[in-house]
Formats: sequence, C-alpha cells, structure tokens
Amino acid sequence: MSVTISPIDLKAADNRGALHYFNTDRTGEFLLVYRNAGSVSGQHYHKGISKGKNPEDMLLVQGSATLHWKDLNTNQEETVELIAPVRVLIQANVWHELTAITEIVFVELNSLADGSDDTYRL
Repeated sequence: MSVTISPIDLKAADNRGALHYFNTDRTGEFLLVYRNAGSVSGQHYHKGISKGKNPEDMLLVQGSATLHWKDLNTNQEETVELIAPVRVLIQANVWHELTAITEIVFVELNSLADGSDDTYRL
C-alpha cells in the first residue's frame, strides 16, 4: 500500500493523561517537528535511496492535519484527515503534502541528511 495510517497503541490512561507505545528498528537521529495551524509541509516525494525515507515513518503525536498523497507509479491519489496519535508510513515514489489543521507536533524517524539525500519535487 502507498500510505499506511495506524493508531499509536494506548498502553494506559489515568487522570494524569495517556501512555502510548510503538516499536521501531530504526536508530540514530530523529526529527521532532512543531508546525503552526495552516502551515504546509512536504510537497515532495522520496525515491527510496535513503534507508530513513524508505518508507518515511512519521508519528503525529499532537493535533490534526490533512495528508494529501499521490502514488507516482499508479496515480492513486487520496486526501485523509489525521488525528493524533497516529503513525503514517509513506512508501517511496509517493508525493505527499501535510497541512496542519491545528498546531501539530510530529516525529520523523529519520535524520535531516536522510531527507536531503532523497527528496524530490514535481
């Protein structure tokens, strides 16, 4: 599948808040990103050259956003609303754009170098 969206599992919740968990086999530098409501990120795709972008692995941990994507191999295209907490996997050769509906916080499980080595615009 071009894009996979899945909830980030809830482990526990009480009057203090919630505890969620996820697994990853990735290591190294990750990105913690804050975006203002109305801002647009992405508008690019990755060829899968960089291991950290194959697939792109993003955790939306706060807020809501829309994700618009188009698979450049099949021309399948979709726009979905994301409401935190969710995990988004974006396969190679999928153009994508993230628009913050509210202020958002997300984690990308890749480094800046991964992105700069494997980011292409239409």
